[in-house]
Amino acid sequence: MSICFIGLGSNMQQPLQQLNNAKRAIDALPDTQVVCCSSIYQSPALTLDDEPQDDYLNAVIQLDTALQPEALLDALQKIENAQGRTREKRWGARSIDLDILLYDDHIIHSKRLTVPHSEMLKRAFVLLPLYQIAPDIRIPGSQDLKLLMSNRVDEPLKVVSEFDG
Repeated sequence: MSICFIGLGSNMQQPLQQLNNAKRAIDALPDTQVVCCSSIYQSPALTLDDEPQDDYLNAVIQLDTALQPEALLDALQKIENAQGRTREKRWGARSIDLDILLYDDHIIHSKRLTVPHSEMLKRAFVLLPLYQIAPDIRIPGSQDLKLLMSNRVDEPLKVVSEFDG
């Protein structure tokens, strides 16, 4: 079994329900179990233009899985599609976004997948929930999460909920 961390985000179509539905769907994947969940945080949307978007709800979950990285990616994309995800615009509003942040201590660079996630070190809405559930983790190719967090000067994110069940 491999230890994976998945980032979840939503700002459309009942975001809290989207996150809870995605967590349940991930936990139902073959040879996969959700081990731990962060709180659910609210953060402003990142945009490439001035188009207004609702704030996001974000969280991180830890999995134990026997799925290989690309098989896990396929499964996550099926969950996104089932929950109404469309890919019309980079950093556009979305019903659900599921990103593989870390997969054991692997560094992966393929056409479809980059692990550690290429943007995670820049995003408080990823680092803070990850830190909440795995403060002692080392980011492959980078440094200890504790050290990364000690150097952050972001505004604190607001906890808005916990996952169901």
